[in-house]
Amino acid sequence: MPHTILLAGGGTGGHVYPALAMGDALRARGHNVLYFGEASRLEGRVAPQRGYVFRAVEAAAFPRAGLLAKVRFAFGLVRTAWKTRGLVKAEGATLVLGVGGYVMAPTVLGAALLGVPSVIHEANVTPGLANRLCARVARLVLLTFAETASKIPGRVERILVGCPVNPKVLDGTREAAAARYGLDPERPTLLIVGGSLGAATINQVALAAALAWCRGPDEGSSGPQILHITGPRYHAEVLEGYRRAFSTAGIGAELPPSLCVRDYEDKMGEAYAMADLALCRAGSSTLSELCALGKPSVLIPSPNVTDNHQEGNARGLERVGAACVFVEKGLEVEGAVAAMRTLLGEPGKLNAMSEAARKLGQLGAAERVADLIEARFPS
Repeated sequence: MPHTILLAGGGTGGHVYPALAMGDALRARGHNVLYFGEASRLEGRVAPQRGYVFRAVEAAAFPRAGLLAKVRFAFGLVRTAWKTRGLVKAEGATLVLGVGGYVMAPTVLGAALLGVPSVIHEANVTPGLANRLCARVARLVLLTFAETASKIPGRVERILVGCPVNPKVLDGTREAAAARYGLDPERPTLLIVGGSLGAATINQVALAAALAWCRGPDEGSSGPQILHITGPRYHAEVLEGYRRAFSTAGIGAELPPSLCVRDYEDKMGEAYAMADLALCRAGSSTLSELCALGKPSVLIPSPNVTDNHQEGNARGLERVGAACVFVEKGLEVEGAVAAMRTLLGEPGKLNAMSEAARKLGQLGAAERVADLIEARFPS
């Protein structure tokens, strides 16, 4: 008989998209897969769009300071875990696959109260708080980076599998992408991705690059062009910023033809197909896609994450020559723009970075997870 598996966790693309990649692999083998997460966050929108039955779970983020707040959190977590236990039981779950994010904890702990086993996937070098907590009741922890093993508490078994990637990121072609975005397939292109939540600092760098490179109808036909996916949070603000800056510079209020700005892209395969270089944060899910595709990157790790884990992710790519890393604190925007312009003019350097990235790519991670689940938890 097939399993009934609950994907649990979310909040950001770094949790949600690996979860869906694993869920897709498991569904393809006949297992019944549902998604337990927070209705108001990314998973609440994307999982139903991908055909998953979605169940909303109540959860609260762990407070970083204040003893009283932490005590209240602990009591609240016990209460929500008990409540979620009822949802787990009602669905007849036989396994929980947790992917991180504070919303994961009530489902994993609620399942543990029923004796339902859990498997946890950690996408980053430094495990998140929810994963460190839930590892104490999990049967198996799956890792993206080998160095994470020593940072997982308890004696739970740890297995290195990589970060699951949706194989659809391979589907795009440059010609189709150029038509989709109104860009020239022959010109070098910088893809800028702010992530599922957007990134204000990356938007600042994007604006500076656009002002330097995209000069309107008379800009020429050989310089770099930009595809900017802002994330919904900042899209209106970024568009207005571009228009105001171009107008002030005397270029005109309309965006030049070498700049395409999108709020969200559900066909990232085409965005990647258009890219010669990517500028982005350093979430594990994004980096795994870049490596699977062999895309060179300039990374500005988010400092607003647990234990600065994005910089750890980024330095791993930098060490092998797949990426250039700029730290957000004290970032010299013009220096970053100049470095990207130089890279886009050096095909040999980009090719070397591409090969280094491709050596880290792990397209089969989702299938490996499905193999492990079926082997360790026969239905």
